[in-house]
Amino acid sequence: MGTLPCFLLLGKISPEAIILLWIMAIFPDGDIFVEPFTKKRNLYFLSHKAASHSYIIGIIITAIISVLVSFIRGVQFIEIWIAGAIGFSIHVSLDCFGASRVPIFYPLSKKEFRIIADRAINPLLALFSGINLLIFLVYYFISPYYHVFMALTSFYLIIYFVYFGIRLILRLIVQLLLPEGSHYIPGFIPFFYLIYTKNSLEESISFILKRKFAFSLNKKILINQNFLKNSEQMAYIEKTIKISQEYRFFHKWNSIIPFIRENKQKVNIVLVLAESYSRKRSYFLSVVIDKETKQIYSKEDGFGSFQVWQNKDL
Repeated sequence: MGTLPCFLLLGKISPEAIILLWIMAIFPDGDIFVEPFTKKRNLYFLSHKAASHSYIIGIIITAIISVLVSFIRGVQFIEIWIAGAIGFSIHVSLDCFGASRVPIFYPLSKKEFRIIADRAINPLLALFSGINLLIFLVYYFISPYYHVFMALTSFYLIIYFVYFGIRLILRLIVQLLLPEGSHYIPGFIPFFYLIYTKNSLEESISFILKRKFAFSLNKKILINQNFLKNSEQMAYIEKTIKISQEYRFFHKWNSIIPFIRENKQKVNIVLVLAESYSRKRSYFLSVVIDKETKQIYSKEDGFGSFQVWQNKDL
């Protein structure tokens, strides 16, 4: 999405402005290189999808870079600044459109926003975009006619706007119709989505994840976890939920599904984030606790299959 505006602006603004627009469209994710450092120091503003995903920070960073480029290359500052800011904003806006919360007004506010109309990481959309870029490259080397190239760019932009528009409308309609306590989670394919529900009854709490197709009344239950409110298992789950706040994904996503495995000495609580659900891999936090001393043996997060956690034996 950062590349397509660059194509449309060919010949209309300076090459430096076009290149900066493209670079700034991917610049915010450069924070992954400092993420290990932030975990040790607990620095929020340097963590992934934190300060680097703020419109305000983007305007400031782009201004600094634009001053240097303008001085070195002798091009108009305002042109490359606006172009760079547009590229940065495209990235932040699309991340906000996905499932992850981003602090778009940092440092004025740490409040994080999300529209949750598409997956934070959608491999099918990435594949589609990769194919589109490949088509552009092949066409450029075979028959690079300017007007046809611009028409192809406009066509792809329309396709993306239609795609994101469908995603947004579906999310708004479904969430509006869902009962209290249920949340819409986009699927990898448009018109397919998940419904996460946390039901708190008088004596128990249930965590349910269902798959739904927009044009069908049928719902497939993928996960259904039930726990007694005052049980020892629920106490371990609540303890693990508190621990989960140390991990960035659990700040940005909140549809938690717990699994428990145990033996006589230890209990293993696994929290799976429904926003990341797929049949093969989902994001999880695994905590092992000593039953007698209540001390924590280990903490591990990553991606894995939820099916292995349905086995109750540790």
